[in-house]
Amino acid sequence: MHSFWVRSSRLLAVLVTSLSFIALTGCSSYIPQNILAPFSPAAEETASLFYFIFWIAVVIFIGVEGMLVFFVLRYQRRAQDEHPEQYHGNTRLEITWTIIPALILVVVFAFTIRTMGQTGPTSPPGKGIPIKVIGHQWWWEIQYEDGKVLTASELHMPTNTVMNIVLNSDNVIHSFWVPSLMGKTDVMPSHDNQTWLLGNITGIFSGQCAEFCGAQHANMLFRVIVQSPSDYQAWLANQQQPPFEPAPGSPAERGKQIITDPKYLCVGCHAIQGTNAVGITGPNLTHFASRGCFAGCRFENNHENLTRWLTNPEAMKPGNLMGQALTKLKPETPYNPLTPDEIAALTAYLESLK
Repeated sequence: MHSFWVRSSRLLAVLVTSLSFIALTGCSSYIPQNILAPFSPAAEETASLFYFIFWIAVVIFIGVEGMLVFFVLRYQRRAQDEHPEQYHGNTRLEITWTIIPALILVVVFAFTIRTMGQTGPTSPPGKGIPIKVIGHQWWWEIQYEDGKVLTASELHMPTNTVMNIVLNSDNVIHSFWVPSLMGKTDVMPSHDNQTWLLGNITGIFSGQCAEFCGAQHANMLFRVIVQSPSDYQAWLANQQQPPFEPAPGSPAERGKQIITDPKYLCVGCHAIQGTNAVGITGPNLTHFASRGCFAGCRFENNHENLTRWLTNPEAMKPGNLMGQALTKLKPETPYNPLTPDEIAALTAYLESLK
């Protein structure tokens, strides 16, 4: 089904997605959210169903509007005292315009059920990679290797390999959605839902929460990074290594001392492998510098944004737990509890955690 409708709708897809692909050519392999730009078998099925229903709607629209225009012109009043012939019921016509829409809906229903079967929670046969994704307010936690590897906001996966995903929430209902790879799946507190991803090409695919979950719902973003199998294995191996040890006397070492000092509260929310930081409320920071974004993928992971975040997280993403924690640290200086020297040291240490 999908190959026919994708081919027949190629022009429409080009018109709708052309601006997106122009942007892609200028900024690398980042692929924005677009259900009409499918890069997986499941997304192709969804796009094909859309095209199928769309063209049916186009035909119906043209037919109905065409007849409306025809009858308006054909049977318009041509004399002041002219009156149209009156009809009161036409059984054959009424049966026809009831049966035809019913048959169209049956066909649409059948293709919809078929697509739902192709994109449901049961992954294609074959060995897949199991991972777990947990929705927080407002960021995503991703667990690999039965929790031995923890990261945030970026889901890595190899090409042409199924990722079997168990979804759960630690607060409210979220929805996991990567438009170019798979449809939406609800993320429920105290209940595991399942979905799967399969990417055909390498690239960075944009995803987000699709269920309203609070003040920063629109900024609960994430990325799916589809890599070659060798690149994925290299990334996974690096994530299992201990964190970088800063040189004695360096700004990064001072930053490590701050982040592991209980009085700064960092250890209560974040974890860094091999240190006394074992918190689970916030993202695991063991390999923080290897990520391209942070704060629910709201900001690119660079020196300027990281410095701004540590200075005033509430201004960058209102309502986040980081801002609340820093306010509790020094209530007398709200939103700026750390000194510039402390912020510079923390930034240096976080940037070293490759």
